[in-house]
Amino acid sequence: MSFSLRLLLLTSQLCIAAFAGQQYDLPNTWTSYGFTAPISVGNPPQELDILMDWTWISAYVWTGTCYHHPNSPQKCLNPEQTYFNQSASHTFRYMPALYPSRTWDPNHFFPNEPALVNYATDYFTVGFESTNVVLQTSDFTFNLTEFAYPFAGIYGLSPVFKGDNASLQSPFYQSYRKDAWESPVVAWHFCYTGSPDLAKATCGGHDAIQTHGGINKTLVDEKEIRWYQNEVFPDVNNIDFIYDPAVLNYWAIEVESVKIGDEKQFVTSTPNNPGPAAIFDHASYGRGMPLSPAIYERLVAATEGKPVTLNKPPNNGEQAFYQVDCACIDDFPTVSYVFKGDQKEWSIVPRNYVEKIDDSTCVLNVRTVGNHAQFLGNFGETFAKDKYIIFDWEKLAVGIADIQWGNVVV
Repeated sequence: MSFSLRLLLLTSQLCIAAFAGQQYDLPNTWTSYGFTAPISVGNPPQELDILMDWTWISAYVWTGTCYHHPNSPQKCLNPEQTYFNQSASHTFRYMPALYPSRTWDPNHFFPNEPALVNYATDYFTVGFESTNVVLQTSDFTFNLTEFAYPFAGIYGLSPVFKGDNASLQSPFYQSYRKDAWESPVVAWHFCYTGSPDLAKATCGGHDAIQTHGGINKTLVDEKEIRWYQNEVFPDVNNIDFIYDPAVLNYWAIEVESVKIGDEKQFVTSTPNNPGPAAIFDHASYGRGMPLSPAIYERLVAATEGKPVTLNKPPNNGEQAFYQVDCACIDDFPTVSYVFKGDQKEWSIVPRNYVEKIDDSTCVLNVRTVGNHAQFLGNFGETFAKDKYIIFDWEKLAVGIADIQWGNVVV
C-alpha cells in the first residue's frame, strides 16, 4: 500500500474516531508550560486555550475578577492576557452557598502567591460535547500585569477518589457522569519531534492528542494494554507538588524496579510513601526521564557525562545537568521500569532521554526528586514517547500500551 493511500485511510479513521460514539480526539499544542488545547466556556461559547493538567482537580478558569472586583481585568491582568468574560455568558452562575471559595497557599501555580478560587457553573465544551459543570474561577489578589500566560486556565484531569465530591472535580468526569462520553477513559498520544510519525498524521498534524471517552484503536492493540491500580502517595504533597491544603489526587502507581541496561538499580520510597512512586504529569514537571539521584549518578557514569551549565535546560528540575558525546548516543544503555502488578518492562531508549541542545551539545534529560535512592518520579512526555497513556476514572487505574507505529506509519 502506498504511503499516500495509507495516510488517507489513517486520516479517515481518526476523523471517524473523533465524532463517533461520543469519543473525541482533543488536539494538544506543546508550550514551555505544558500542552494547551482549545476549550470553550460559557454561552455563547468563548473559545480559550487551556493548559491540560493531569495533576489538577478541576477546571480552573482565568476571569476578569481582580482583588474581589468582577469585570476588573485591568487591576491585575496583562492587557494581552486572554480570560473568560463571565459577564458575557448567559448561563454563568456563582455558587457560593453550595461551594464556598477556597484558597491554596502555597500552591503549584503561583508559588509565591495565594491561589483563590470561586466556584461557579457554566457550559464547558470539548469538541462537539458541551456540558454544564462546576468550575473554579479565578480571583487574583496579586499583580499579573507584567506578562501574559499563553493560556486562560487549567483543564484538570486528576482522578476522583472515594469520598471526594465528584460534582466539582474534573470536568471530564462530571461530563461522563452526565452521559456525555462513551466511557470514563481518557488516553494520550504524543507526536514528539523525531518520532516515526514525522508528519504528525496520527495527531492530525498537532503535537499530541487527548482522546476523551475511550481509546484510539488505530494506535494500540487493546489486548496489549497493561493496567495498574492507582495508589495514593502522600509525599507528593511534601516534596513534589506542595499545596496547603494538601492535594493528593494524582494518577500514580508503584515502581517495582528500575534498570540501566541489564543492571537492576536499588530503589526505595520516600519516608511517607507506601513504595517508590510514579506520578503521571505531562506538563512542564513531567519533562525529563524520572530517576532517583543515585540512579542518575550511575547513568552519568555509564554515559561518561560531564557537568555542563545551560541557559535553557531541557527540564525544570533542580538537579545538575551533564553533557554527553552526541556521536555515542546509540551506544548508551536503555533505561527501563517495572510497575507493581505486571512484569512488563517499559523502556526509554537513549535517543529519547538525550536532548540535543545544538549541533554540538547533547545532554542527559533527567529529572530527579527526593534523596539518594528515594524514587518519586514525574512520568510525562519523556516517558510517554512511543507509549499510549490511559486513565480510567471508574476503575481508578492507569493503562500503558506501546504505540503500534508499524500499523499507522510507513
